Amino acid sequence: MNIAYYISAHGFGHGIRATAICGEFSPGVKLFVRTALPERFVSEKIRRPFTLAQAAFDCGCLQRDGITVDIGATVKAYREIARRNAGLLQSEIAWCRHNNISVIVSDIAPFPFEVAAALRIPAAAVTNFTWLDIYRPFCRHFPSFAADVDKIEAQYACATTLLALFPALPMPYFKRSIPFGPIGRRGQAHRAELAARLGCDPGKRLGLIYLGTQGLPQADWPRLAQFTEWEFVGLYALAGAPQNYHVLADGPFSYQDIVASVDLMIAKAGYGVCMDCFLHGLPLLYVGRDDFAEYPALAAELDKWGHGYRLAPGDFTALAWHEALTAVLRRPKPELAFANDAARCARQIEALEEETH
Repeated sequence: MNIAYYISAHGFGHGIRATAICGEFSPGVKLFVRTALPERFVSEKIRRPFTLAQAAFDCGCLQRDGITVDIGATVKAYREIARRNAGLLQSEIAWCRHNNISVIVSDIAPFPFEVAAALRIPAAAVTNFTWLDIYRPFCRHFPSFAADVDKIEAQYACATTLLALFPALPMPYFKRSIPFGPIGRRGQAHRAELAARLGCDPGKRLGLIYLGTQGLPQADWPRLAQFTEWEFVGLYALAGAPQNYHVLADGPFSYQDIVASVDLMIAKAGYGVCMDCFLHGLPLLYVGRDDFAEYPALAAELDKWGHGYRLAPGDFTALAWHEALTAVLRRPKPELAFANDAARCARQIEALEEETH
């Protein structure tokens, strides 16, 4: 069985969950990964043999910063990539035939489903939302984009099955939908070693700040110094950050190990961040993103869980975090209440080939 897994390179959330599933495929599966994500990222995450064939077939959303979508730039970029994809259809079909691909999986570029339909092989969408959900509201600003969005819907409709990841949007344009729980990867706690490497006071709480590669430059990062009971760690430098913020770009700890070793995540509420918090029992201080279609479903589950602390963008960037940080200090850490469903997703994808015979 040969699987081609197409992974969006919009941020790392798609990559985290897709690579977790890839690591659960049976030994007899020959895996091909199609993505524009960095080779190092993919190689570190997929702990089994695979072939990386780098390519990009979607653009996600172009952003002005870590939380603000540039709608005009996104529309322009997607139109360009859709035109390019149309010209690549026959060559992508040929690539799949050359590699004897028997199942296509996409998270969540729509173009691969058109390829699968031409090849008459099964295809699975693995996601909690699609670019159709994100792009459809953009038509209010750019009415002519509606034709492009209709094409996206037709491509998604070519999928055999949707593996709808918790918490999923309705996505009624797929023929069949099967619900699945959270997907991610649990890390190992190395709290003492992490604190020693950072030079942190081991008696203080530790918060992980993660706002993606673009960050949030308008935030008043020098004000982190006011939180004297806390030390903060992140993967990227923050402008004007004080001494209680530590950058940990490289080292012996994986990202998941860092997540498992801290007391609080401070981030935007995207899928990857929320699943990290659910799977590790980690409170989340987050900034709202009302302009992104998947956000309401994620926020609703954070509310049910009871350990998400939402701030308006203005309060978040002003570092008006006192109330939330005090609540985290006073409450016990959440119990683990969610299981990782990556292995079950892998079995369902493998079953698609059998279903077609």
